[in-house]
Amino acid sequence: MCLRRNQTGETELNETEQTGKNCFESDDESCYTPHFSAEVDLIGIFLAFLIVVLNTMVFILVAKKRSLRTTTNNFLIGLAASDLLEGLIGLPLVITCNIFMEHGVCFSTIYVWMFTSFLTMSHIMAVTADRFIAIMFALRYSQIITKRRCYVTLGFVWTFSFLLSLLQLWWIQPTDYDPDESIPEEHLNKEVAYCIASLVVYLFAPTGFMAFTYLMTLREVRRQNRQQILNVPADLQEHRRWNKREGKAVTVFLVMFITHVACWLPFFLLRYQQAVGAFYLPDWAVYMIAYSRFVSPVLNPCLYIFGKHDFKKAWKDLFISKHTDRDRTRSDLLMSSQL
Repeated sequence: MCLRRNQTGETELNETEQTGKNCFESDDESCYTPHFSAEVDLIGIFLAFLIVVLNTMVFILVAKKRSLRTTTNNFLIGLAASDLLEGLIGLPLVITCNIFMEHGVCFSTIYVWMFTSFLTMSHIMAVTADRFIAIMFALRYSQIITKRRCYVTLGFVWTFSFLLSLLQLWWIQPTDYDPDESIPEEHLNKEVAYCIASLVVYLFAPTGFMAFTYLMTLREVRRQNRQQILNVPADLQEHRRWNKREGKAVTVFLVMFITHVACWLPFFLLRYQQAVGAFYLPDWAVYMIAYSRFVSPVLNPCLYIFGKHDFKKAWKDLFISKHTDRDRTRSDLLMSSQL
């Protein structure tokens, strides 16, 4: 499922080829020939660069600041690793498939896309569940969410997402796959069932789950803010500050979830459309959908680096320390020159 460009510069999806005619066997001058297209491929290269830089910054901050190595942030680190795969593997495979149309490369893009989509949604669900427990069961949080359980959850997320993406090997074999041809009739029912199952398991069901958890957590934060706490003012102020941070963190994760759904829902619907030919999309719409799913791994690190309190503080401390060291070096140089 890669973008194709014909000789007039238009874009189309190579799995939507309905005629089943091979370009190399056709004498049609408008038939697609693999080539580099600046208007399509340069956008992908730019997105890949942003994804790698922003998500690498997450690992740098965690490596520099030990305070960021919390249970919640372990899920965010896993999410950053998932997004980093999009920039290091996913987008380069898309671009390579567009340029060379190699069967093996184009075949790999299908599995990488599905794997990273499942992986991202699973991490967002894990973060949501973690914040739900932290707010609703604050006194028992450290007993419920331990590091061991966190690592077990992360291992399950990566393993299950990988195995689920490999289900496509049941009906699509690398030796039989041809990016220039539509899905064979004998595999069509399995492809449709897989698309519907992916929509239900990784979009519709998580949407219902997260809508419920976010509603409950936001209501609990508001209830605690309104509650009259009979204590010293300092403790009251500290409690309100904690509630404000938790509410802001929940809002950040909610925006991440909405962004992921907005970016990936059209992609899953497009896969379903390819399988059944239910509706027609113009070339520009296919082009927008093909690249919109890569907006999520760009926005995710920005949201929790600049929106989550501990990451934002670590970001400021990192640059403040750099400026402080630079000013100190300059002052030492000035003093030595005066001597």
